[in-house]
Amino acid sequence: VVFDAVIDNADRKGGHVLLEGDRIRLVDHGVSFAEEPKLRTVAWQFAGEEVDPELRADAARLAEALARDEPATRVLDRLLTGPEQRRLHDRAVAVAAWRVYPEPRGPRPYPWPLV
Repeated sequence: VVFDAVIDNADRKGGHVLLEGDRIRLVDHGVSFAEEPKLRTVAWQFAGEEVDPELRADAARLAEALARDEPATRVLDRLLTGPEQRRLHDRAVAVAAWRVYPEPRGPRPYPWPLV
């Protein structure tokens, strides 16, 4: 949920989450990083649960790196527009402030089909 919220994933389906031992791999095809909020994920079952402080710290570090225009984030200049990068930063800041996972909101918070 944290990763999807930061990248504003508009199409996280159950089949896009692969478990390999103790690792989770997320499969994406580019329906992310929008300027307008479009978060659609099947991971809403975490709504209301506490967000791991380490994940919040990761989001805060990403926001700081984006704000400082560090070399590691400059690759985004070739991949995302300026407005998309600003929204990425804003979402990272917002996620870093989460104490609990949010409830689904908006007219279409779930992708279709779910799998």
